[in-house]
Amino acid sequence: MKRKVCDYSKYVEHPRYGRGPRFTDFQPRDVPPGYRLTTYISKNKIGGTAIEANLECQTFSPVPVLYYFDLKRDCIECGHPFIFFAEEQKYWYETLGFVLDADCIRCTDCRNRQHGLERQRRRYEELFHNDRRTTDENLEMAECSLTLMEDGAFHRRQTERVRMLLNTFSDNREEIAERRYNDIQRRLLRFENAQSGEPWDATERR
Repeated sequence: MKRKVCDYSKYVEHPRYGRGPRFTDFQPRDVPPGYRLTTYISKNKIGGTAIEANLECQTFSPVPVLYYFDLKRDCIECGHPFIFFAEEQKYWYETLGFVLDADCIRCTDCRNRQHGLERQRRRYEELFHNDRRTTDENLEMAECSLTLMEDGAFHRRQTERVRMLLNTFSDNREEIAERRYNDIQRRLLRFENAQSGEPWDATERR
């Protein structure tokens, strides 16, 4: 049977599995009573992509899953289409121990960005509670705060804390610290102008 040709060129590329479906030609067998063919989240599954599940490795479920299929998804963050691959599901449900109805709602790009923001937030909290921060740590805290503001995770009022951190520096800064300081100043100015709707001049300094 000839497969229907579909254009996956606009799908977000997965760094391991690619952009389009991974066809297997594996033919699922009849599903015995007490089992399900695939997960409840299998809407928009792609035929011909089935791989067999290992029931012993799945988290307990009243109705175990026998197969995984590649699934079409739209990212909840960026809106771009992507594939939740059968092999990725097998890793989620059999290695990481996720429940069988846990769905993938973000593409890999947005997942990576979200994980990066979570790391930034954790690092910011660590530095915030450190009363003896070094110059480099104050710079790092300012950078974390800016990154979180730029992605909307922090309120724009956090610019006041960034300026406070920058004001702790003396005029006798080392060259590397000076470059980081100037970069933070430029990013802060760009962010503030974006919030006010004003154009940003890269040559402007404060």
